[in-house]
Amino acid sequence: MSPIQSLAVCVRLFSIWLLWYGLTHVSSTYFTASGADHETLLAPFIVGAILVAAICVLLWLFPTFLAKKILPKQSDEENTKPVFEDWFSVGCSLLGVWALSKAIPALGSYLIINYLGQKMYPDSFSVSPDWHLHVAFNVLQLLFGAWLFLGARGLKKILVWVRET
Repeated sequence: MSPIQSLAVCVRLFSIWLLWYGLTHVSSTYFTASGADHETLLAPFIVGAILVAAICVLLWLFPTFLAKKILPKQSDEENTKPVFEDWFSVGCSLLGVWALSKAIPALGSYLIINYLGQKMYPDSFSVSPDWHLHVAFNVLQLLFGAWLFLGARGLKKILVWVRET
């Protein structure tokens, strides 16, 4: 199996996970909000569910296109390069997907809960003291995951340099 095929399989697995995770969290957020306030609007939650479903459909239908965009281009001359570089790129991309899959839902949850809390309980809503720390951590995790996902050539250079010294 080529690195592109491996990454395409992982993109499809991620789309299945995202669909399950996204829809369960959208529905649980709606039921939590509607339990606290009977005037909760359904439209934002429907838009959220449709957005999650649309992203999952795109990931499911075009995993090879995405894998080709993420991994470096290969020519006939480059087929002789070591397998390490191919699998390292795939591994970094997968680690980036994993970091993004943890950071994006956490950030979305923190921001949505903060927004809904301030809208529904403007006088009594307060966030925990470590809320800002959690948001900052997830922003850093998002940046690190995006760096790994979109190209970790710099990390590869560091590892090759360490191996050679």
